[in-house]
Amino acid sequence: MRRMRQNAIVALLVAAVTVFGQQPSKLWSVDLSADSDFQKRLSVLEVSLDAPSINFLNNSQIICDFYDGEKGGYNLSMPPSGYHVVEIDANNGAFGRKLNFQPVDDHSRALPTDDGGFVVFSGEELKKFNNEFAPGVSYPTPREQVGVVLDRWLVDVAPSLQTILVYHGRPGDTQGRWTWLRAKDLTTANSIRGPLAMMIQASDTGAIFMGGVSEAQLLSPAREVTICARCDAHFLTNDLLFVDKVDSYGIQTVQGKQQSVGRLNTQALNFVRAANVTRIAYVTGGYVGWGFPIETHFNKIAAAIVVRDWTTNDVIAQIHWTERIENPSAGLTQMALALSSDGKLLAVLLHRTLSLYRLP
Repeated sequence: MRRMRQNAIVALLVAAVTVFGQQPSKLWSVDLSADSDFQKRLSVLEVSLDAPSINFLNNSQIICDFYDGEKGGYNLSMPPSGYHVVEIDANNGAFGRKLNFQPVDDHSRALPTDDGGFVVFSGEELKKFNNEFAPGVSYPTPREQVGVVLDRWLVDVAPSLQTILVYHGRPGDTQGRWTWLRAKDLTTANSIRGPLAMMIQASDTGAIFMGGVSEAQLLSPAREVTICARCDAHFLTNDLLFVDKVDSYGIQTVQGKQQSVGRLNTQALNFVRAANVTRIAYVTGGYVGWGFPIETHFNKIAAAIVVRDWTTNDVIAQIHWTERIENPSAGLTQMALALSSDGKLLAVLLHRTLSLYRLP
């Protein structure tokens, strides 16, 4: 059973931060609760919050998207909290422009695109914005409700940032609609009927989704195959995967040919990749406890952020830290990572603090 889960209660106090190996230089930190909408999150237990996300638009711009209150799931009697996208200056951490939305469900996302802009999915449409936050074209995602059940729309962006995958599952249907859109203008590149999904990941021509009991499935217009059981998988390119097997990982082709392997200290959480170079980053770690003969008491988490070059399998940098916990089911729920497109900058969001590091 995985010892770190992203749906657990978190009440963490940072005890120490130490950097080992090649040392990234910390450029700045900013408290996101200086934003009035982000501050609303502080009154809610972290287990009841959706995690924020962060993305680079370029080396000078970061966007952070978040809900300002408790997640509602598919309980239609509990409308979702407000959803916001805020610009952050990568040079100094200053807040900039901001977009505010009233979302339909908990699946809103802001995703970067290869032209330096981004798209926002807020429930009823997917809308494109440039890096000055000016709106552009949109793709409609009309909602359908049957009884108390709402249909499911999910979006993701391919590693190239050139393609947006849109999934739609209607109540009562046995298959969903999978549509690949060109990120530059949100026109359709391909659309197929395929399996139902709870979560998706995109490439330019395929998708990863979870099927069965923790089975990572690969979907393309030509086939559907199981990547692995009790694991997670992520696209590195259209043809290459990073497969997280909890205590180890493998880098393999979509056809299953292994290229390299390595160890993990319990999963590769918050997995991100740089758009234009072969660098990835993830969090790996676990609970520290005591008890004999079986550990039954846990009071802290020891974890590390790892930045790795996936072509050489070399570690570029690591950031190690320990955090106190108050609940044995705690985990790193309120955390996010982002790599700049050139792989030289690493943004780390932990709870309410966003920090930027320059990498070797």
